Amino acid sequence: MTKRIIHIFADTPHHYKPMQQFFEQQCRPDAEQLFWVKTPESIPNFVNYKNNAELFALLESTAKEDQIVFHGSFDMHVWKKLLLSSVTKRCSCVLWGAELYRHTRPKRTIKERVVHVLHALVINRYKQVFALNKGDAKLAQRVLFKRNVKVLPYPLIGMKVEQDREQLTSEKPLKILVGNSASASNNHIDALNKLAHLANENIEIIMPLNYGGEQSYIDEVVKHATTLFGDKFIAITEMLNKQDYDKLLNDVHLTVFAQHRQQGLYVAYAMLLMGKPMFLLSDTSSYNYLTELGFEIYKTDEVASMSYSELNNLISKDNNRNPDLMNQHFTEQALAPKWRNMLEQLHG
Repeated sequence: MTKRIIHIFADTPHHYKPMQQFFEQQCRPDAEQLFWVKTPESIPNFVNYKNNAELFALLESTAKEDQIVFHGSFDMHVWKKLLLSSVTKRCSCVLWGAELYRHTRPKRTIKERVVHVLHALVINRYKQVFALNKGDAKLAQRVLFKRNVKVLPYPLIGMKVEQDREQLTSEKPLKILVGNSASASNNHIDALNKLAHLANENIEIIMPLNYGGEQSYIDEVVKHATTLFGDKFIAITEMLNKQDYDKLLNDVHLTVFAQHRQQGLYVAYAMLLMGKPMFLLSDTSSYNYLTELGFEIYKTDEVASMSYSELNNLISKDNNRNPDLMNQHFTEQALAPKWRNMLEQLHG
C-alpha cells in the first residue's frame, strides 16, 4: 500500500500555501503527501474541510497506515473527539506558541483549566510532538507533561531580499515596524510608549493590524499611536499578499516586538536574513534561542533609551553575521533535510 502523510492546517493562507510548496518541492519524502486545510472554499492542491464534522469524516476515511501531522491545533472540540479516536496513535503535531502560552496565564478560569487538561491528554497520545524552538519545547514538557518534545523550526520560505536598498537620508524617514499582527499579545501600546521619545524625529511607525485582533483593541491601538505620532503612524489594516508583505519587510529599517512569547517568526527571520536590527523582549524563548545560536538581537527595553542618531547608526552598520547564521539554520535549504528526515521517520 502507498505510504501517505497527511498535513492538516488551520485557516492560515500565509502559512499553509508556502509550506505546501516547501514540502512538495524542497523536502519530498518517500511517501505521498496530502494537504488538508480548514477553509470555506476550494483551494488548489488542498483538500478542504469546512468544520470539525467534515474533518473527522476525512480522518475516519484514512487508512491505518496513514500518518497525520497537525500544524498547530487550537480547537478543544477537536481534542475532545481525538481522545475518543484511535487515530491519535498515527498523529504528530507541531506546536505553535499560542497553543502553549494560553496555559501559562495567571488567574485562569475553570474552563481554561479544563482546556489545559484536555490539551495535555491529547498531546500525550500523539506519536511525535515538535516545537519551533528550545524554549517552547521545554515549556511544552512543563505545561503539557510531554517528555520528549523535539525542536524543528519552520523555514523562512520564499523571502526575496532586495539587493539595492534605499539609503536613509535626511529627506527619507526611518521606518520602524512594530509587531506582526493585530493580536493583543503584540503589546502594541507598550512598544509605542518605548518609541514615544522619537515622535519629533523623521520617522514612520508602521504597524500591521490586518488580522488576529478584536476591533475594539485595534481602535484603541490606532488612537494611542495617532496621539503619540500623528501622521507619522501608518496602520496596515488590509491583508497583503506575500509579494507586498515581503516588499514591506524590505522597505522597513528595523523591527520592534513587545510580545512576551514566541510570535511573528516570519518577520523576525526576514529581518535577520536582511541584516536589519531586530528588537525582542529578552525573556522570550525566541530571544534566548536566537542569541544562543549566535544571532545579534537587541532588547526591546533598550530602544526606549536609544536616540534617533543611535538607531540611525545601528541600521547603517554592516551586519553579515545574522544573514550567515540564517543561511545555516532557518532557510529552506538548511531545514529541508531535517523536515524530510522527520517525515520519513513517521513511517519508520
